[in-house]
Amino acid sequence: MSDVEIIEDDNNQGSGDLHEDVPARLISGVMGLMGFFTALMVGFVVGNTGVIIVLRALLAMAVCALVGRLLGIVGERCVREFLDEYKEARPMPVLPEKLQRLYKAREDEAKLRDSMKKSM
Repeated sequence: MSDVEIIEDDNNQGSGDLHEDVPARLISGVMGLMGFFTALMVGFVVGNTGVIIVLRALLAMAVCALVGRLLGIVGERCVREFLDEYKEARPMPVLPEKLQRLYKAREDEAKLRDSMKKSM
């Protein structure tokens, strides 16, 4: 028998995992920081005062984080739907009955061989 064992997962909850909103939060954070940084740099280049630069950068960060969160949620949903359809269209193959009997016979033979070695 091979070293790889296929385990049936009976409590299949779709493709969602414990960390199902991590990509949305990651995209949200990255977009928020990019919005903040961009607004900060544009404010410096234009020559605005420090208070105006920071306030606009914070506003840009909030808006970009919200947009990033929405994009992340939509992206997650698209990927999750694709994976569910993919898994449904391609179910796990079942071993043919002859092959199952062959594996069982090999296991029985190995057990018999081990018991004979122990009795010697």
